[in-house]
Amino acid sequence: MYLIIIIFFIFVSSFFGQNLKNEQTDSIITWDKNRNLNWGDFKGTVGWDDPLGNAMTSYKIEVIPENVLVDENDQILNYEDLSVVANFYCYHSWVNKSTYNLLKHEQTHFNIAELFARKLRKRFWELKNEEEKRFSIYYSEHMKFFKMCRNMQEKYDQETQHGNDFEGNDTWDMLIQRELNSLKEFE
Repeated sequence: MYLIIIIFFIFVSSFFGQNLKNEQTDSIITWDKNRNLNWGDFKGTVGWDDPLGNAMTSYKIEVIPENVLVDENDQILNYEDLSVVANFYCYHSWVNKSTYNLLKHEQTHFNIAELFARKLRKRFWELKNEEEKRFSIYYSEHMKFFKMCRNMQEKYDQETQHGNDFEGNDTWDMLIQRELNSLKEFE
């Protein structure tokens, strides 16, 4: 039985947690309403001719704690401790052209990640209130919300022309701020 728990622990860690042993301590910024990104946070490097654009925000919506224990019946032993964070990865984020409007655009990408982290926190709260313990359910919800986040990120880039439509950026920023406020209790 303990071997099964250890195997599930490794399995769960590979999905929920990220191996951060190689990351520098200043390389991850957890979303915080009192801290906006600045160009100094974008520490990754990329060539000037990169087709992706002038900047890129690398983020993850991560389930914490990383050390989730699952038994042979798919039951998470410490399910009450599950939560979610939106993290920005400095050394995987980069900038070629640092302008105020582009930074605002990249901040909105990070805000969208936090929006879906809140939605997932809310969903986890509902599951915990139902005393749901199955790993497969939490994992499925995590994947569902991450996919919705990616879809919104892509739509945001399309509708704002990757930050070049300043009015579109402002519209999206107000929309995301409104949605964040509506989920304030899951901050």
